Amino acid sequence: MTTDPLHTPLRRRGLRERLRPRGISPAIMAFVMVLFALGALVAWAWMAPPPEVAPLVVERDLPARPAAPVSSAAVAEPPMPEAAAPPSEKPRDRVRIIRKGQAKIITLPDDPDVQEAPAMSGRRQRALNAGSLLLDVRPLPPAPQRDLVQRTRLGPLPRTGRNGRRPWRVYARPVPKKVLRSSLPKLAVIVTDLGLNGSSFAIATDDLPPAVSLAIVPYAKGVRALGLKARRKGHEFFLQLPMEPWGYPSISPGPRTLLASARPEENRRRLHWFLTRAVGYAGIITYAGQKMLQQGEALAPVLHELHNRGLMAVDDGTAANSMLSSLGMVIGLPALRADMRIPAGLKPHELRARLKRAAEIARQRGRALLVVSAADRTTLPILQSWLAGIVNDETLLLVPATALARLQAREAKR
Repeated sequence: MTTDPLHTPLRRRGLRERLRPRGISPAIMAFVMVLFALGALVAWAWMAPPPEVAPLVVERDLPARPAAPVSSAAVAEPPMPEAAAPPSEKPRDRVRIIRKGQAKIITLPDDPDVQEAPAMSGRRQRALNAGSLLLDVRPLPPAPQRDLVQRTRLGPLPRTGRNGRRPWRVYARPVPKKVLRSSLPKLAVIVTDLGLNGSSFAIATDDLPPAVSLAIVPYAKGVRALGLKARRKGHEFFLQLPMEPWGYPSISPGPRTLLASARPEENRRRLHWFLTRAVGYAGIITYAGQKMLQQGEALAPVLHELHNRGLMAVDDGTAANSMLSSLGMVIGLPALRADMRIPAGLKPHELRARLKRAAEIARQRGRALLVVSAADRTTLPILQSWLAGIVNDETLLLVPATALARLQAREAKR
């Protein structure tokens, strides 16, 4: 039975039926499809971004170590001549990276967390390289140490450890022995009257060199937190100890002031209250006290208590005839007296003149202690600028206050 094309329903022809009249075989059709797939793969590979290739070999380009051999296929860039780099530019770390047999020298960017010392020479270079004293801004060890704390109802009191460890040595800013033995003149700076003004405390902890010692007012809010923050910034710190001045009580440093007329037990209780205000301090620095510092009978029990608790004492230089340093030497207490004191209320030119005089005293005597009051907001910016010059000075070395006490104790043993 023949099929009548006129009466057969219309339908869509398949691919095989459409290609057969033209004479295209299935093999040719398969070959065309393979070519189309290969073309698509090549186009994708051309347009896709190249993958990151990790370096196979990375080695530092140090002059003391010969460079690693490079394969024959390596293409090395010619080294830059020494004269091409400006003399003021500090040398950067360079590395040789070898990828797939090709060597390339690149310069590493500066690390913002690493501060390098300016160009130095001579004795100052040798002294400062022994630990990077002026540039080390790492936090001081955590405080308080468990064996250096006595728990009382008032709060934690410092004490000497069972193995003879003393808080003034443990909580001091570390100083390399080579720096202490250096013949360079040494200058220590203590900034006082901190804690009552937040901006002044921030400038002292953040902008001043970490070798500068800080002194916090015991009446400030959050004294313990301020002291721990100072240590995190690399600064050792002291507590200011109010003592009776002339004209008391009309002129009073504050509550619980140590009095020349009080009994030793009363002054000891008041001293304990001040010592519990913070933890991690190296010692105390006098606050006022023109009258009491001249009364040996009233001052001696206080110094004995400080000595028994392993602290050191600093005389801020307010009292002309102070007995603190002489009595401290007798009982074995590490005690310092300021060679130059800069009070509040000075004009800028007067302040700069005293700073210059302090540097001259340090050069003449071999070491000096400078006490600066931060009660005026204009004092710390001027001090910061002046200390920047001291850091770059080839004839003077900035050290913490406890370093001078270590030098004094070493000389006393001789």
